Amino acid sequence: MKKKYILSFLVLYLGFSQISNLKSQISLQDSVYNLFIDFIRSKNEGKKIDNSKKFLDGLKVTLNRNTSNEFPFDSLKKYRVMLESPDKQVRVFTWDVEAEDGAHVFYGFIQAYNRKLKKFEVYELKDKSEGMRDPENAVLDDTKWFGAYYYQIAEVKYKKKKQYILLGWDGNNRISNKRLIDVLYFDSKGFPKFGDGIFTKENGKISKRIIFEYTAGVFMSLRYEEEKQVIIFDHLSPSNPNLEGQYEFYGPDFSYDMLEFKDGKWKYVKNVDAKNEKDKTDKYFNIPR
Repeated sequence: MKKKYILSFLVLYLGFSQISNLKSQISLQDSVYNLFIDFIRSKNEGKKIDNSKKFLDGLKVTLNRNTSNEFPFDSLKKYRVMLESPDKQVRVFTWDVEAEDGAHVFYGFIQAYNRKLKKFEVYELKDKSEGMRDPENAVLDDTKWFGAYYYQIAEVKYKKKKQYILLGWDGNNRISNKRLIDVLYFDSKGFPKFGDGIFTKENGKISKRIIFEYTAGVFMSLRYEEEKQVIIFDHLSPSNPNLEGQYEFYGPDFSYDMLEFKDGKWKYVKNVDAKNEKDKTDKYFNIPR
């Protein structure tokens, strides 16, 4: 009789404990979401910066909880602030603050499973893109990051090597915007790295990431198609042949190119048949249409 009583007590206790934990998770996620809403509704640059900092601090505290990898963050997913890799091992959070002069500063976190430590680790991303020399050929990490708002993540494997392809947007300034293709992977200690010499550019050169720059106010399509393992994008050209190399005058020319994943590399393919489909993210962020 005593054993039955103890067992019943444990069942009730664990039930209440799980309910309490669930309520705590929901409360934390709601608090983080409310901080994000305050941020995106900010009316001026000073308020944006202040509310972005509050959102960053709240998200950091939440992500550093032991069970935060179980939080779905559905509201942040809706706004594409959070992306989750297909294997559920990596989650990336990114957002930006636009200054009154049109410049953008990006913020973010990576939450990833560390196989060596057998737990999820959190890394805060530090945007150091301003003044970065030769960013297309730099190997970066969480402390030195080419800031961007990521809107699509893909997982690719070659032999025993696993990498995550990230497609992103950078508002840059009032004159030009950027889109980029980057690669995220983890070193032997589980620390995040960005950039690897796996991309072939239009000119045949190998690059660690690809950055497209084009005139502000136009839309550039850049998307990953999982079934074919290809990245399809608008081909960019100057509005006048005399403006070649001045990327603030570049825009889509109604032709499309792609990168195709073969033997662990991304091969450039010109003039492919594709439709220009706008990213769903554009309705949530000031990404040019």
